[in-house]
Amino acid sequence: MATSSESPQTEILTPAPQYSVHEKQREVLESDARFRICRWGRRAGKNVTGAIDVIEYGRQPWESQWGPDDPRKVLVWWVGPTYDQANKHGYDKIKSGIPDAWIADYGESKPYFIELINGVRIEFRTFDRPKSLQGEGVDRIVLDEADQMREGIWYGDLEPMLLDSRGCALFISKPYRPRSWFHRFYDYGQSADFPEYASWHATSADNPFLAEIPEDKRGTVPPHLFEREYLAELPDDGGQVFRELDDQLFTGDYDVDVAQEYDPSGEFVGEVRRDPGAVTRPVAIGADFARSRDYRVTIAVDAAGELAYYHRGQNESWDGIEDHIRGVYSDYGGVVLPDASRDNKIVSDLAGAGVRLEPVSFSPKTKKQLIETLATLVETGDLTVPDIEALDQLHLELRQLQEDVTDTGYTRYHAPENGYDDSVDSFALAASKLDEIAAAASQREAHDRREEDDTDRGAYSI
Repeated sequence: MATSSESPQTEILTPAPQYSVHEKQREVLESDARFRICRWGRRAGKNVTGAIDVIEYGRQPWESQWGPDDPRKVLVWWVGPTYDQANKHGYDKIKSGIPDAWIADYGESKPYFIELINGVRIEFRTFDRPKSLQGEGVDRIVLDEADQMREGIWYGDLEPMLLDSRGCALFISKPYRPRSWFHRFYDYGQSADFPEYASWHATSADNPFLAEIPEDKRGTVPPHLFEREYLAELPDDGGQVFRELDDQLFTGDYDVDVAQEYDPSGEFVGEVRRDPGAVTRPVAIGADFARSRDYRVTIAVDAAGELAYYHRGQNESWDGIEDHIRGVYSDYGGVVLPDASRDNKIVSDLAGAGVRLEPVSFSPKTKKQLIETLATLVETGDLTVPDIEALDQLHLELRQLQEDVTDTGYTRYHAPENGYDDSVDSFALAASKLDEIAAAASQREAHDRREEDDTDRGAYSI
């Protein structure tokens, strides 16, 4: 236990709330591992588990070996993807589970908080605004939908908060990404080599309190969603639109250079580059320009269908974007296909600078055509991308892209809520020219062969 210079108030808050929990919830709540990881499916009880954990810790914090013994020194954070989710799944559940007599104060403006009569303070924050994750120290963190959060936020913002009192954390989430810190922590919890970690996997069917049988959803829910949402498994076949990504797209076996970093929100920004001398020319360069919270993404595909270039950035000036596009074009040549949905000066400036352009104005119809062309090229194996961590953002966006069909039969493709599809759009722009640049490369190769033949015949006749 942590020590305090003052005598801690060790009177347990009563009456003790009564809970109905299933076996895996009980295992988590009885564990005092410093880092507990729950990879649980929909309705498996992960948010209820988190709420009970906070309540029980708040009524007697000295029972945990992590954090201070004195409740007056205890600060707990519930951190969710958005305020709506943090308040709905954290604040509302915890406040409704605490007797009114326990509550000294509470606040329902950002950030929401609950203060108990013993001095414990519980705050509700979000990881979509990392600047809000500031404080002098936190003793216990519940991180909801943890696999949606970027690794940089954990190491740069949250974990350091636990240092002052040697605090602890509970991570609860469905799986979202094929390769992430959350999955790594889950693996730690399954290994005796990491004694501070413990992890549990639970499906929706592990919750006996549900009125419906989750297995009945099989066949009525798209398979990839059933696996993620109900079985808490990340399917290997890709997502709703793009299938078998690991087997059909992320198979590139060629060298790339990576300049990688993370922005303040923990999102990947940086560059993946092949040596321009190693690509099969000509090259098609797709450029999706950032809008408000989105990212500017540039992707180049060569005539062999191999990734030549990837770059993701944000908060750039238009002059900076123009210089970036001109630099990529200078290195790789070919043709640039920019998103020209908005009337911006950058397209005309690039054309004036001698950049060969084929602007594309996005509309629902245009995007549908681009995405379906890209999906076909992925399915046929005509495109390849290296399977490296720096391209996990592209993998994530392809996996998560959603397909909606209206009552009139119209299909619309879009990113999930709080997600992105900038990398997908840029990739689709570049890939839309694959047939043309491949044909141009074949013609050039045939021409070069004819010239070699003519040279050889001339040399033989002398």
